[in-house]
Amino acid sequence: MLPPVDDFPEAASPKPAPRNGRNALARVAPLCQARPMTHFDIVRVDPSNQALVESWLTAQESVQAHDFTGLSPWNPLGALAGLVVPDPDVRRERWAAVCDGAVLGYLGLHLSDRDNTHLANFEIGVRPESRRHGVGSALLRHAEERAAEEGRTTISTWLAVPHEDSPDVRGDGGPFLIDKGYKRSLEAAVRVCELATVLDEDLDRLWEESWAKAEGFELAVFHGEPPAHLIDGVAYLHARMYTDMPLGDWDLQEGRITADTVRLWERQRLLRGVLNIQSAVVHKESGEVAGLTEIHVRAGDERHCLQGDTIVDPRFRGHRLGTILKIANQRRLQSMRPWMRYVWTGNAESNTHMIAINEAVGYRLAGHETVFQKRLG
Repeated sequence: MLPPVDDFPEAASPKPAPRNGRNALARVAPLCQARPMTHFDIVRVDPSNQALVESWLTAQESVQAHDFTGLSPWNPLGALAGLVVPDPDVRRERWAAVCDGAVLGYLGLHLSDRDNTHLANFEIGVRPESRRHGVGSALLRHAEERAAEEGRTTISTWLAVPHEDSPDVRGDGGPFLIDKGYKRSLEAAVRVCELATVLDEDLDRLWEESWAKAEGFELAVFHGEPPAHLIDGVAYLHARMYTDMPLGDWDLQEGRITADTVRLWERQRLLRGVLNIQSAVVHKESGEVAGLTEIHVRAGDERHCLQGDTIVDPRFRGHRLGTILKIANQRRLQSMRPWMRYVWTGNAESNTHMIAINEAVGYRLAGHETVFQKRLG
């Protein structure tokens, strides 16, 4: 699941960036803090520009604090590492709207070169005090222009939305996006498991009940790069995530993932300081990987971590393997990171089977997300 996107409002006119995507951090005419803003530049975030990077980080922190209290907290180390550690198969462009040296808003644009090359994904945020000046509109326009330049025909974003289940979420970019031609394409729910509140006896009971239906399977636990005899099966299951999970009208198409892709992912996580804890179930007779789940522990965070993919091969469903995977990985997390407190996950609201498994092992509803999508072609 991609991270929730931030809120962004309306109106004014930026100085366009050059088509080659490069621009110096120019001085702007009016002082942004002194009087109403009428001009700003959209520039690439240069990792060597310390002042720009610090202001870019502060802008993200301010949006998170204002709009998304109560959801998984923003991680500054992840943002910093992403500036200098490239994805092996996704180009991530980072742009900032800058006025008088201060970052007013930011844009992250994600362009996959491995598969789904028709699709661009983005995230946008505008500082609360800089809204209603056209910053969000300009950044969104820039995202669409860059996507079109790259030949993308669809553009989408995940956005946390206000809901009675998350009363502290105030950011609401949905009406803004709909006004710009976007449509709601997938409805999802965010859940969190507070590990200390989950009773061992409840998990023990589920564990025993599930294994009673899973004869002929065995468990494998590992972290980082999967063992050689499992890696092809792991890659196959990751690829199935693109087609097996409920997608609504979101234009996500089949993924091309191989063992080499998985190795590159784990190399990138190592460089970014992300620990990937994984559990798999293997069909003993065939040796095939029947199911997989993963939890990502981010650098510098010992309280909040993120659930990654969970999937069971359709050929092996009906044996309670999903419950076994969730319990096994949850307990392995606690053994490796005993001070960890929260695990966050998201599911399409229509994915009732996985939601039931998550709730059985201790997850509770914390908020809602929507995929907003627009056709460019």
